[in-house]
Amino acid sequence: MRVIGDEDGPVRRARPEDLPALAALVGGLAAHHGDPAVADAAALERDIFDPAPLYRAWVACHGGAVAGYALALPAGQAQSGRRGLDLHHLFVAPGARGHGLGRALVAAVEARARQEGGCYVRIGAARSNVLAHALYRALGYEERAGDPSFRKRLD
Repeated sequence: MRVIGDEDGPVRRARPEDLPALAALVGGLAAHHGDPAVADAAALERDIFDPAPLYRAWVACHGGAVAGYALALPAGQAQSGRRGLDLHHLFVAPGARGHGLGRALVAAVEARARQEGGCYVRIGAARSNVLAHALYRALGYEERAGDPSFRKRLD
């Protein structure tokens, strides 16, 4: 699947008009984990489109609608001078799964990490989320011992 930057395509950088769909998907991920979803479109707008944004954000489109998203945060290792991205959220709506959208979103995060001079991506995943674990392993991520997270070196 092609990964697209700011153009139209199956995966692209999030745009302000995506905020209602993003807020609904964030709520879907929260519900999946049994968490309350209190973030709304205004909070996401602040955190994604502020002049100093908290998140890098992508959306995946399926059937003409936003059906998945990824949010990543800058990460670093001061002791080694290495930088990367922490894939904070990855979610594809149940009806859009099985079409490669999750893989394409992860590829977009990896591409952005490289573009920013990063050499790794880190992903957290609940121990019970065996489908996510299988995806991350299939994409070359290694599980970190004693920690429900995965990491992939990009260099």
